[in-house]
Amino acid sequence: MKNLISICIICLLFLMSCKSQQDGVIIESAKQPNNEVSNLKVEIPLSDYLRQLSGVTVRGSGDDISIRVRSGGNSLVMSSEPLFLINGNQFNGSFNELTGIISTADIKSVQVYKDASDTSFYGVRGANGVISIKLK
Repeated sequence: MKNLISICIICLLFLMSCKSQQDGVIIESAKQPNNEVSNLKVEIPLSDYLRQLSGVTVRGSGDDISIRVRSGGNSLVMSSEPLFLINGNQFNGSFNELTGIISTADIKSVQVYKDASDTSFYGVRGANGVISIKLK
């Protein structure tokens, strides 16, 4: 009986230690520094900053720019552009419309969400990735 109790206690301690390590991994993945750009310079366009981020593909230049997060372009009917958030609010437009409205000087930081766990909050709209822009 004492052996059974000690085995149960050891199993509980093992399971509790595994859970705390798993939570630590989730917190670290949410704060990956390579998915965020801050301190943007005014003379450099937003598309050039997005080119620096891993998993973001920027094609074209000038007014003919297309943005893809991860591979993107998996939809036959819907747009393959990512969801753009401005201070947490959804922007229902293309990247070209976004750059016409917001100046680089007004941007505080840009963060890209690529993983399914990060984009699941936004549902189908976040399936092609999410680019969150915080203004000053």
